[in-house]
Amino acid sequence: MRAFARRSPLLGIMVSLALTAGGQSGVKVEIDEVVDNRMSEGPMTGGLELRVKLSGSGLDRVTAARLLVKDARDDGGNALGKQSGPDDFTPREYNSGTLSVSLPSPKRTATAARVKGTVELFVPARDPSAVVKIDKGLAKLDAPLSAKALKAAKVSITPLSPAGYAALMKARKVTPEDIEKIRARGKAEGVPEKEIELAIGLAQAFDSMDAEPPEGTVLLSGKEGDFDRIFRVDVLGADGKPVDMTMRSTSTRGEDSIMTLQPSQPLPANAALQITLLTDKARMSVPFELNVPLP
Repeated sequence: MRAFARRSPLLGIMVSLALTAGGQSGVKVEIDEVVDNRMSEGPMTGGLELRVKLSGSGLDRVTAARLLVKDARDDGGNALGKQSGPDDFTPREYNSGTLSVSLPSPKRTATAARVKGTVELFVPARDPSAVVKIDKGLAKLDAPLSAKALKAAKVSITPLSPAGYAALMKARKVTPEDIEKIRARGKAEGVPEKEIELAIGLAQAFDSMDAEPPEGTVLLSGKEGDFDRIFRVDVLGADGKPVDMTMRSTSTRGEDSIMTLQPSQPLPANAALQITLLTDKARMSVPFELNVPLP
């Protein structure tokens, strides 16, 4: 088996976009680094890793960005396939503002690749409805948050009390009836017995992970689709600024999700919630095309 991994800094192309309704800002889309790891034996095929950086005026208004590849081909015209890994928005303060994308390996004879797609920018300042502040957001637990902007976005989120969380965890427990349903569905779809038992084992393993959260943890429940439309949830302290969180996580089973926030300090009784929504008006798509010499 032969494999190689090389890195190469490359310049990209200039694109233009409007970060405000009335002005144009030039933003450079550049390839910051290329990792070309091609393997030629067995199931291991390596991959092409691209790290992209954005530069130019107006980026101070961009809260997050993501790279969406629509087409990637080597210089022989061979399609590389779809990008892998999550395509969530990455906050600009992460990884020095760079974005990463993983693609399947080009053929060993390829010396270059052409990558086309869009850079999607999230600019909350473009849409007043993108940031929703809910005063005393944790005062009424086990009931959906009430805000016009959330209703307009069709987002329903419920802060949970410890008792409400416990009840939800109990309802999510895998029962013997659930196991029989998984087994019956698997057999009906012709799934091998080993894979059916693996699915059952995973479902039971998730149950064992449902530990009681520490005191002071903020718990929010909702449908997975609702959380998909949320970029960030902050709890505001007495000074009106976001409280630092030692841990943020979201777990999903089926269509239901629970977001867990562990604050680094006790929260005031009247703490407000600030929910930043990924609204259409706050998004901007910028097409790009990059010629990537392979090392």
